[in-house]
Amino acid sequence: MRGGRARADLASALLLAALLVSCSGGATAPDPAPGSPAPSPSAASGEAPAPTAAGAAPAEGAAQKTDAIVVPALDPDVWTADRIGALTPTLPLRSAKTPAPLPATEGRYPKTARKLEEHVRTWGRTPGDAWAIGHALLALGPDMMLSNGEAAVPWLFRTFAVEYRAGGRSLIRFPRSAGKVRVEPHAALMLKIFAEIGVSPDLPVVVGGNAYTVADLYRGVLIHSALEPRTNHSTFESPNDMPWALQALATWAPLQAPPAAGGAAAGPPDLRWVAADGTRMSLRDLSVFNAGVLVAESQPLFVAMESGAAFEKKGQGIVKYTCGGAHLLQGVAFATARGLNTELGAKAVAGQVRLAFWRLPQELALYDALTKQHPEHTDLLLVQRLKYTGHFLESMHKMAAMGIFSPDPTQQKLLVGAADQVVLTVEALQQRGVLAKMDALRTSNEQMYLDLIGDAAHAARGLRLALGEDSVAY
Repeated sequence: MRGGRARADLASALLLAALLVSCSGGATAPDPAPGSPAPSPSAASGEAPAPTAAGAAPAEGAAQKTDAIVVPALDPDVWTADRIGALTPTLPLRSAKTPAPLPATEGRYPKTARKLEEHVRTWGRTPGDAWAIGHALLALGPDMMLSNGEAAVPWLFRTFAVEYRAGGRSLIRFPRSAGKVRVEPHAALMLKIFAEIGVSPDLPVVVGGNAYTVADLYRGVLIHSALEPRTNHSTFESPNDMPWALQALATWAPLQAPPAAGGAAAGPPDLRWVAADGTRMSLRDLSVFNAGVLVAESQPLFVAMESGAAFEKKGQGIVKYTCGGAHLLQGVAFATARGLNTELGAKAVAGQVRLAFWRLPQELALYDALTKQHPEHTDLLLVQRLKYTGHFLESMHKMAAMGIFSPDPTQQKLLVGAADQVVLTVEALQQRGVLAKMDALRTSNEQMYLDLIGDAAHAARGLRLALGEDSVAY
């Protein structure tokens, strides 16, 4: 009996460790050097396919790579570093709210959203923590002011953005870290946030003492982004690093044609560019690649769902991606809504909806069981519960707003249930005094401190989407 209990305790401990997947990116790492390999999907999952379109041989007349020189493409539709200044980011023409808003008569949902916003306002606006400030912007909006009285967006550029040279011109981007400060643990995280919350591409900013606009960040991210799956070459650290860049680039991609008669918006073109290291790129190929990763990494859960097997989390497949795969799903879903996917890929993304609603009660039951087995970790598990339910609301209501699915009555009940879980989790965190000891957590458990800022931001955004207060521009 002792041996059986010991094995059970070990199994639950390992499961607990697997659950604690942070959105803050964990320890920061330096940017990969140009030309350095990044893990293919196989490195993340063991078996995920690597679509090779982005790494296909260039067509005749296309830009060719040499050791040090990029010969500009003859095709004028392919953006190169020397002419990227002419690319004008285009704001999305469509905007929609969830078709299944929470009951307007229930005051507990907006009340909880305001509590979360206040928590983020208190702890996410302190100068010095770029990642936390970025998430605070997600919760509080583009005009957010820092606690020192400065506007957050210009301050982030002036303090953390960096210049780099490509094609004889100066471009800008954000680094993964600045010393010990996390800036972008995932590529283009800042640009994704700016684009999602409605920061103007024309906003003037200063980097390295020089004048730029936010549009220059879009251009810099574009030219810095490279992926060649066939040779496992990339400027991304892994497939887990890509969804933020995919969503950011898709959000402001120039339209292929003016809106059609009747107001229907044209989708973005197959935006193509030659990266600073000479890699020929396609935004559609980047989208299809991420969709392939999402589908492949979801297979263990699909198998469990279809077979009726017990739900398990052992660090397999999608569950080991940032925030349990929520950001990969959101990035691919957004690009798909913008038209940057194949017809088969779009169907696969829609198929993720059924998996997400199946997974919700399974995850919650798992947290309940672990809390009973490990009451000493109740606070950590409550933070993880907030992470999961907040991201679930955010993901599902975004996808519903973009028309990827229309919630049926059962799904509507589950969406209300998820919102209830956010409310109950926030109440439990308050009752246990977790939200009141942020100062102590900053030094004793920095990861939990950061999660309580980032997850509160995503949960606030998720509740506002669920309430129909926020819309999705796509």
